[in-house]
Amino acid sequence: MKIALLNTIKPGPGSGDGITEYTYQISQRLKKGNTVDLVYPLEESKRNDIFGLVYANSVFKLRIRNLAKEGYDVIHITNQELGFAAKMLKRLGTRAKIITSIHDLMRVKDLEGYHKGLLQDAYNNMVASSIHDAVDFSDHIIFTASTVNNDAEKRFPQMKKHVTTLLCPKDQFRTVKIPNSKKGGTFKVGYIGALAFRKNVIFILKTAKRLKDKAPNVKFLIYGSGAEKENLIAYKEKNDLTNVTFMGFAQEKTLMQTYDSFDLFFFPTMEEGSSLPILDAQARGLPALVLKENNLDEEVTRCCMKTTGEADAAKAILNLSRNGYNSKEREKSTKYARSFSWDRVAKETFAVYKKA
Repeated sequence: MKIALLNTIKPGPGSGDGITEYTYQISQRLKKGNTVDLVYPLEESKRNDIFGLVYANSVFKLRIRNLAKEGYDVIHITNQELGFAAKMLKRLGTRAKIITSIHDLMRVKDLEGYHKGLLQDAYNNMVASSIHDAVDFSDHIIFTASTVNNDAEKRFPQMKKHVTTLLCPKDQFRTVKIPNSKKGGTFKVGYIGALAFRKNVIFILKTAKRLKDKAPNVKFLIYGSGAEKENLIAYKEKNDLTNVTFMGFAQEKTLMQTYDSFDLFFFPTMEEGSSLPILDAQARGLPALVLKENNLDEEVTRCCMKTTGEADAAKAILNLSRNGYNSKEREKSTKYARSFSWDRVAKETFAVYKKA
């Protein structure tokens, strides 16, 4: 089968972008027995990059026009930001079947307060338009989160065939032995992800403020970059949060060791599709703490600890730092996270291609 995978960024490991990781993981597996071409407008990840999206919607369209003539059996748009390509390709008369993966509907919902600024509004509108094109012109939709699938069924009653395939931890996170539990000393609470407003990293800092004097052995390590970084650093400095350290971007080559250095993974995002960091953390034997009121997949948060506010979170962290993570809960959580497999996702994706 001749397949083209369209992603906004060059697919490869360590991009820091979940959708690009998804494209990379399935592309490596689909290459076994198939011709797979990777097509993309950008070389690297620039989160919410309106200028990159403008380029993808202008100059890059010339490349999409050529795709219609290159004899593909399947053209899989792995990132919804390029959903406009489904409309273009159909109107150009391609014989290929068009599959689009939709990972979230945040830009369609335009959640109040989750995204700030005129450029962000322009970005949201362009992505929302692409999602509508994908829904209207694709032969099949693949969702990577059940919550997104359910929401889309309500918003797009015209939607054609669709299926859900969940995201997964990296293979080595599932197979490499977990280090023995650390005893005594510093209790490290970690976060890895974008420093975007909807990720709600300020919740971690507010929790850290409650524990600064009460639990001096608890340290918070924040990995990532993004638009909210300056605001978060300003809050840290204003409140003299010596128990919080901003660590920068988590490098791919040491990512597993970074997770293994934590005692708890804290991910208080308000809105998400599926979540690679939660599953990565649980696959490494870590407890994962999330907000009780969130819009995350139940499949992903099934084995997570859930908190209702900063005081509740501080209490949970204090308890873990003193008493450790229950061994039965740890075994259950780790086994569950490791049951997710990229091989299975690729197999399910290829089944969609054949069905289409």
